[in-house]
Amino acid sequence: MTRVDLPDEEVECVATSEEFLAMLHPSVVDFFFRFDKINWKKRPMPSGPDGQLSLDQYRLVSYRIIMEWALRGETLGRGNRKPLPSCVVAAIRQKYPSESGVYVGFQEAEEAINIL
Repeated sequence: MTRVDLPDEEVECVATSEEFLAMLHPSVVDFFFRFDKINWKKRPMPSGPDGQLSLDQYRLVSYRIIMEWALRGETLGRGNRKPLPSCVVAAIRQKYPSESGVYVGFQEAEEAINIL
């Protein structure tokens, strides 16, 4: 696939599309969290009130939904990571903000291992 360079005023983030916004709906994120996924080695229990997901869990699962949608079957893992566009990250953080206001952000595999 080739990349087409467009002037900044013609570039629109995918995060403004109706399809993207629909993927972030709480019921979609909750379903995806509970759906048995092969690539989820360890899935925690919902840590929000009344058995619901916490905002941190909604945010993490939202990132995973968008990555799976964008990758279309390509797999990622240690040594093969890709950051999401900043407008996508900003939209997810706006929808499901951190209660502390602190976010980790994208990390390469070596960096991620050091914080675990």
